[in-house]
Amino acid sequence: MLFVVDKVSAVAEEHAKPFQGIAASSGEHHTAPVVMAEFSKSCPKVTLTQDQQASFYTLQTQPGGSILADSKGTVLYVSPAKTLKNMVKDVCRYMGSHE
Repeated sequence: MLFVVDKVSAVAEEHAKPFQGIAASSGEHHTAPVVMAEFSKSCPKVTLTQDQQASFYTLQTQPGGSILADSKGTVLYVSPAKTLKNMVKDVCRYMGSHE
């Protein structure tokens, strides 16, 4: 089972509104749902969990590479992929070859 660490970043946007000027909005962007959706689509053999204690693997994503670790925190694989799709493909391939 794979647990994806959720990275939360603040998002601020400005919107031009006709006859009203500029309006600002802010919110949060969560990465885990996007990563989990891509695993479900591209690597269905991997079971995903939201319970980190029950997981065999933990995936931390970040710009420039992602880190797959076992439940003890030992780094097993580092993906240098720059895109989400390629990262999922790399991690899926690694997990499939180490079952």
